[in-house]
Amino acid sequence: MITSVSQTQNINTGKEKYKDPLNQPAAVLFSYSNEIGTAIYEIAPKLGTALWAPTFMYLGADIYDKYKNDKDNYNPSAKRAFNRTIYQALTSIVGIPAAIILGKYIISPLGKLDKTGISGNAKDAVYRHTRDVISQVHGIDLGNETNFKKIINSTLENKIKSRKNEKKTINIFSRIYNKLFTTRYHLLNESEDKILKFADKNAEETFRLLKALKNDDRKNIPSKIYKTYQKVLPTMKETYNEADYSYQATRHALMEYQTSLIFKNKLIKTFSGLAVLLLMAKPINDFVDKQIMKKVITPGIDQLMENTINNSKLKDIFNNLNKKNEIELKQKTNA
Repeated sequence: MITSVSQTQNINTGKEKYKDPLNQPAAVLFSYSNEIGTAIYEIAPKLGTALWAPTFMYLGADIYDKYKNDKDNYNPSAKRAFNRTIYQALTSIVGIPAAIILGKYIISPLGKLDKTGISGNAKDAVYRHTRDVISQVHGIDLGNETNFKKIINSTLENKIKSRKNEKKTINIFSRIYNKLFTTRYHLLNESEDKILKFADKNAEETFRLLKALKNDDRKNIPSKIYKTYQKVLPTMKETYNEADYSYQATRHALMEYQTSLIFKNKLIKTFSGLAVLLLMAKPINDFVDKQIMKKVITPGIDQLMENTINNSKLKDIFNNLNKKNEIELKQKTNA
């Protein structure tokens, strides 16, 4: 029997009350690690993926414990383990992570409430496009605001047209995959005029930052971007000649600026995912336990086991055992 860890004393009855050892705060943190990983995946994908491992370790221990012990009694039961497996799958593996992902998707359309009128995902698509242009544009065009804005808008228009044509020509499965698991179609979800207007505004702010970097105007340079600029400057000096190294360092800093804007949106999604986890974890667990498990799954398993027994030789075996026990009981009573 499990006594030292899994039981507490019930003062009113004098009997020991069972307390699940895997339901302690430290252990429960393991069970929620995958949900935390799902929430932070936007800003730390590798860590988010790695955090699924502790959850599976916890689930394995929990299912084995429920198979082996009926609360504080050693009583192996495949049915109890199967029930626990379904419960954990519906909550930890599917239900709560799905709610977190949905919460992160819902937050993106809220970006339309500001003056830009486009979603957070569409803004990220513009930032990524601008970053790509900065990485490829010639130094002359990067130093000229008119040319810089013209290149960004013209290439963005071409990208939108290309995505529209792609969406019409590829098969439905590829379209669904791109819609759910990639960022390819975020530019198509909003008005093209609003997207181009937002891209033009972002280009203006980016060029303003470029001027500040050239003039060493630290008041108008975000501290992170300035640190990045200063960090790469010596490397660029060694790599490029005197005429180009400052420009190359500026290019790198401007790309980092676009990345920081994307990160801000990802951070908002992360906070929304964590908020959903805090608000919805218990309701989802309670709903699965009280509504799905007790009213649907457990009765269904009981009925399945009963039908299996009734349609097999096990029924005859159990009936013979019952008759044998009844005869032995009568014999003992008569004696």
